[in-house]
Amino acid sequence: MTTEISCFKAYDVRGRIPSELNEEVAFKIGVAIASYFSSKSVVLGYDVRPSSLEILEALAKGIQSQQ
Repeated sequence: MTTEISCFKAYDVRGRIPSELNEEVAFKIGVAIASYFSSKSVVLGYDVRPSSLEILEALAKGIQSQQ
């Protein structure tokens, strides 16, 4: 079963928090990034929005889960 993830746009990832982009989606994106790229290091950044740190942490956990 495939679920459409609506936060993927033409040139970036963005969406309404939490309906389109949330910690679960960020974690899954992190898993996919780690599975696709074989790099040993990744640089992550975030902006000043209140939700950014939670999304960043979930993304990082997804990446780290694949090591």
